[in-house]
Amino acid sequence: CTRAHAATPSAPLPPPMAKSRGQPKLLSASDGGKMNAAERKRLSRYSRGDGNSSKGVTKPGLKRSIKRGEAKIGAAERKAAQAEVLQPSEAGFLEAEGPLERTCRVRQSQLAAMVDEQTAAKAYEVQLPDLGPYRVAFTANGRRLLLGGRKGHVAVARWEGGFHVLSELQLRETVRDLTFLRDHTMFAVAQHKNLYIYDASGTELHCLRSHRPDVQRLAYLKYHWLLATVGSTGQLRYLDVSTGENVSDIRTRLGECDCMRASPYNAVVHLGHTNGTVTLWTPNMHEPVAKLLCHKGAVADLAIDRAGRYLATSGRDGTLKVWDVRTYRPLHSYRTPRPVTSMDVSDRGLLAAACGAAVQVFKDGLAARASAPYMTHRLPGREATVVRFCPYEDVLGVGHSRGYSSVLVPGAGEPNFDAFEANPFETRTQRREAEVVALLEKLPAETITLDPQQLGKVDRNQGERQREIQAANAARIADIKANRRAKRKTRGRSKASRRAAKKEGNIIDEKRQRRKAQLEAQEQAKTKKRTNRASGGAGAPPKPYDPLDRFVAPPAPAPG
Repeated sequence: CTRAHAATPSAPLPPPMAKSRGQPKLLSASDGGKMNAAERKRLSRYSRGDGNSSKGVTKPGLKRSIKRGEAKIGAAERKAAQAEVLQPSEAGFLEAEGPLERTCRVRQSQLAAMVDEQTAAKAYEVQLPDLGPYRVAFTANGRRLLLGGRKGHVAVARWEGGFHVLSELQLRETVRDLTFLRDHTMFAVAQHKNLYIYDASGTELHCLRSHRPDVQRLAYLKYHWLLATVGSTGQLRYLDVSTGENVSDIRTRLGECDCMRASPYNAVVHLGHTNGTVTLWTPNMHEPVAKLLCHKGAVADLAIDRAGRYLATSGRDGTLKVWDVRTYRPLHSYRTPRPVTSMDVSDRGLLAAACGAAVQVFKDGLAARASAPYMTHRLPGREATVVRFCPYEDVLGVGHSRGYSSVLVPGAGEPNFDAFEANPFETRTQRREAEVVALLEKLPAETITLDPQQLGKVDRNQGERQREIQAANAARIADIKANRRAKRKTRGRSKASRRAAKKEGNIIDEKRQRRKAQLEAQEQAKTKKRTNRASGGAGAPPKPYDPLDRFVAPPAPAPG
C-alpha cells in the first residue's frame, strides 16, 4: 500500500526545498520517491501558501533565516501529509436511499434509532421554561457548555451523554450575552449594566465598569487573549484578558449594534448594523478596514467559516446572503419566510440558520447555492434564539425560549483533532501546560490584519510603499480641506447674508484691483508729503535731530 509505506517512521525524508512549499516530495513505493497525483493532492491540503524566496536578499543573516524557516515549514507539511493515513476516523453524512427520499425529513427520534447508544445520548431536550430565552456557548475543545437565560440564569454543564450541571448562578438581572474565555475555567457575562467575569465555580472575579453603559455582544480572540465587546452606544472595545488592560476603544459612529462575530481565520471583528451594512474592524485602526452594504434592512446575524473565505449574513428584510470575503461580492442569496435570527458555520462548512420555530442546516450552501436544506429540526411552541455547532462533534446546540436542545447533525464536526490546538481529552496537567504555552505564544493586537499571510513576508519595496502612503495621506488631507465647511459662529455672524458677503470678499475682480492700486498711490503721496514737510523743503536734505533743539528759540518772523 502506498499510503501505508508513506507513513513508515523508518523511511528517510527528502531534503527540504526552501524556494517553494508546493514542490517537496513524498516517498512512494510505486514511483521510487516521486509524487503521484494522489500524493500531490494530499500535500496540497496541508499547504501553508507560497513561501518566501531568499532571492534578492543581500543580508546573509536574513537570507539564512528565510531558508531555515522555509525548510521547517516544508518538513512540517510533508510530515502532516504522511501522517494522514494514521487519522482514526473520517467524516460521514446522512444519505437518502432513493431519489424520492429527503434527508431533511428525517427526525431526531429516527436518527437516534439508527446510530449507536453513545451518539444517541447526545440528542436531548432541556426544559427551562421560566428564565429564557437562552444563549449558548461552547469551549474551544467542545467539552463544556455555557447557558445563559435572559432573566439571569447562568449554568456551566457537561453536555455529553445528558445534561450534567457543574455550576449554576442566579444573577437576578438581565443577561444579554456570554462566552467562555481561554477554557472552561473562566467565562464572561454581559449583564444589565456591567461586564462580569466568573470562574468555573461561579465566583465573581472581575466587574468591568469601563464597558458601560450596556454590552450587547461578546467575542473572544483566543490567539490574542482579547475580549471584544460592543454595546448600545456602538463603541467597540478590546480588553486584554491576560493583563486586564484596555487595548483599544473605537467609536463606530453607526449607532446601536447587537450583531458581532470574530473571524476564526484572521481575528477580524465583523459588526452588523441597523442600516444594513457590515463593517470589519481591527484594534489598531479607528476606521473600518472594509465596509459592505449587505441588506436593505437591519442586519440580524452573521457567520464566518473557519477558513475565512465565506461570510453569511441575514437581514430583517427576510434574505440570507453568502459573500466571498476575498472579493467582497455576493455569491447567492436565499429568501426566508421569516427573518433568520441566528446562524453558525460548522468545522466542515455546514450552515445552520434559525428561523422562528425551525432550524435548518444546509450542506455545501456556501460555495454553491443549495436547492434544499440538508436537515430540519422543528421547535413547536418555541422560538429559536441562537444556534452554535459544537467543535469536533456532530452536534448543534440550539438555545430557545423554553430551554436548550441538542441536535444531531451527521458530518458537521471535524473528526480528527490536533491535540496541540484543542484537545477534547486533555487532563488537568495538560490543560495547565497548554495555558502556559498559549500565554507565552500570545500574539500582539497589532498582528490582526485582513491578510495574516503578510506577517512573515519580506518587504523589498519599502521606500516605494512609504511614498505611496505619503501620497495617499496628502490626497486625503487635500480632499478634507477642499470639503471643509464654514464655521458657524454666534451673534449673527453666521447669517446667510454674512456668509455670502464673506464669500464675495474672497473674490478677486478688476474693480477691486483698481481700487487697491488707487489706495496704495494715495498712501505713497501722503508719505512723501510728510517727508518733505519734515525736511523743510523739497530739495534740502533733512536736518539731523538734536535733543538740545528744544531750548533754541524759534526764528523771528520777517518784518513785513
